[in-house]
Amino acid sequence: MSQMLQTSEAEVPEAAALLGWIAQLRRHWLLGVMLIAASLIIAVSYLHIATYKYTAVLSVTPADQSGQKPTGNLASLGSLVGVDLSSQTGSAFAMYAEAAVSYPVAEKLSQRAPLMRAIFKESWDPVRQQWREPQSLPRSIITGVKRLLGVPIKTWTPPDGHDLQNYIEKNVVVAEDKKKAFIRLSYLNPDPKVAVDLLTGINAEADSFLRARSLERSTRYVEYLERRLAEIQVVEYRLSMAQVLGNYEKTRMMASSDTSFAAESFGDVWVSPNFTTPNPWIVLAVAFVAALALWIGLALFVLPLIAHLRRQPAAD
Repeated sequence: MSQMLQTSEAEVPEAAALLGWIAQLRRHWLLGVMLIAASLIIAVSYLHIATYKYTAVLSVTPADQSGQKPTGNLASLGSLVGVDLSSQTGSAFAMYAEAAVSYPVAEKLSQRAPLMRAIFKESWDPVRQQWREPQSLPRSIITGVKRLLGVPIKTWTPPDGHDLQNYIEKNVVVAEDKKKAFIRLSYLNPDPKVAVDLLTGINAEADSFLRARSLERSTRYVEYLERRLAEIQVVEYRLSMAQVLGNYEKTRMMASSDTSFAAESFGDVWVSPNFTTPNPWIVLAVAFVAALALWIGLALFVLPLIAHLRRQPAAD
């Protein structure tokens, strides 16, 4: 009986505090309505000026490189004659994710004029058909602050491979699943065609870059092994070197073909049928929740604190 009385006595202050909070919220209900209305108006205004973007996704898997991965015996033969078989095309797909966002790939893509104009459209003058320095209020403010602080200001130049690489690193998401040997490239753009062109271009140039590196490496190894093969007279060594040479010949043959070398697309680029960002319902929900949280914070904590501070001087 005594425990029940103690429990009920403990619940009384909690109930009183809850009733006090409810009373505070009811006292400032108009503030809540105004905050929610203002927040929703801002959210709707943002939705009217926001840039709606579509999602494009390209999935790639390792290209068929049958017979390219060296076995344990063949790898030991390679070390015997002084070459590293672990650097062959079997590892080309492992470097694909890095190649996709690398400068050599971006530099090749920057030579595609229509793609560059679409990505950096704020710097392209369609009337004069030439590049121009973009003008905007934030840019002017930043430039003015830099001049005021004495910070060096970089001279503007038309977009090039470096700019495109920075753009790809910031906007193209490369998700790698090493367990399934699967890489997914995703990208958002207001123009679905630009999104498709960029992802297909990255895939083509990355594969071409890895192909060229492997072809150059395998060609040098073939030339080296051919010279060594002409010098060595021991039958066992010649046989070992001939096997290693044959493996690199296969690598050079695959790198010289027109088929995909490091990675091949797992179907075409998928583009969302509708825009994916911003989501109007999420924007409105976030605006409503933020206004509600602000109202509760002001009504329960900030406004009572201000009233308490104002009463203190009067009491003194």
